[in-house]
Amino acid sequence: MSAPEHGELRVPLKNIRRMLEGLMPPSMTTVSPDGMPHVNHVSHAEYVDENHVALTWQFQNASRANILATRRACLSFDDPTSGTGFVMQIEYLRTETEGPLFERLRAKLAGIASHSGMVGVFHLRGADVYRVLELRRVPGRLEMPSLAPRCDVAAGARRVSEALARCDEAAAMLDTLMDGLARELLIEHSMLWMLETDRSVLSLVASHGYAVHRIGAELQVGVGLVGTAVREGVPIRIGHMSLSMVYGRAARGVIDELGLAQAVSAEIPLPGLPAPRSQLAVPLRARSRIVGALFVESLHDQFFSYDDEDALTLLAGQLGALLGGLHADDAPLRPAVPTAPAAPASQAAGAPVLRLRLHAKDNSVFVDNEYLIRGVAGAILWKLAREHAQSGRVEFSNRELRAAADELRLPEVDDNLEVRLVLLQRRLAERGGPLQIEKTGRGRFRFVVGRRLELV
Repeated sequence: MSAPEHGELRVPLKNIRRMLEGLMPPSMTTVSPDGMPHVNHVSHAEYVDENHVALTWQFQNASRANILATRRACLSFDDPTSGTGFVMQIEYLRTETEGPLFERLRAKLAGIASHSGMVGVFHLRGADVYRVLELRRVPGRLEMPSLAPRCDVAAGARRVSEALARCDEAAAMLDTLMDGLARELLIEHSMLWMLETDRSVLSLVASHGYAVHRIGAELQVGVGLVGTAVREGVPIRIGHMSLSMVYGRAARGVIDELGLAQAVSAEIPLPGLPAPRSQLAVPLRARSRIVGALFVESLHDQFFSYDDEDALTLLAGQLGALLGGLHADDAPLRPAVPTAPAAPASQAAGAPVLRLRLHAKDNSVFVDNEYLIRGVAGAILWKLAREHAQSGRVEFSNRELRAAADELRLPEVDDNLEVRLVLLQRRLAERGGPLQIEKTGRGRFRFVVGRRLELV
């Protein structure tokens, strides 16, 4: 069979790239130099561009030996939605052991491995790059109608982007993104994680579609799909998963240094669907630095496409840039008010004391021996509580918090103070109780204290 000229495929490769991801594993046929055929299945084929695909090199097997000898192979695909079959003739070009393509494939394997408890089993040796010589439909098959797309992803992403551009506060940006994903892209389950670089930990600051939101939950960089996407700096998408896969989580020890009972746990349970079928994690960047991740999931197989990956990458980039420029518009710094306001009725004599305990190593804050928050958000809460206990202050500004960057251990670049403050505000609101934060104006807020504080 004579192959078409480069770039003259009978079916454009981009039209079938969703089939390459292994919901129905493609089969590979190779032939040894002496004419012996060999057929096996591959997990998926990675779309590189309109004329190239890549396969993972994990094992030294008969197929790879044949490919290195003949440089030719044939892949067969089936469309699970329409029943259409496709045959692809490919020519081996090279093996990449570094660079963006290798890192993307390695990240996908690492994410799946961490997600399923198989770390150390999946090891990528290289990314084998192939030129697509021919792509054609299998003749004679009865083709069923294809499923209609769930929405116009590009148009929906544009509307979300336009709404984001009109936001001027961190809380509004987070809500606009989460709500927009559900309304415009029909993505019902989403989370936004922000990175604390000094601890290599991601904190959940916003979520949508869950019965319990678990604001303040933490995930170690490198753990699970989200942690791996942040560590590798590339989007990771899984379109079909075994029901036995569970969300990876970092093991945490008991906080012995605090002298608390072993039953007390400094952990907020991770949110998430109990049995997701599709997931996508996209790194969040600000000024070329990864500052978090956008994560979405679904109960349906193959719910997220290449178009979703592209759209969410663009939206995550826009959000990162917007968050990075917020502090330029902080309200002017005003001097602290030295006098204490009148105590509310709940702080009257006889009301129980609210005890806050700080573990300075990681700024963990416990309220009445129950873990609340840690990291930068914990440092903010402790500063507010200390100022209130000393002078009765309740009015604060973002700018004065940023002026205390050393005390709060803010990173020198992309501190995302506003997001940490939103995290603290929502964690307090979700928990309920006498401590709350109320916004009072641009860059200003009130620290509401319903009981007398005792700081330990």
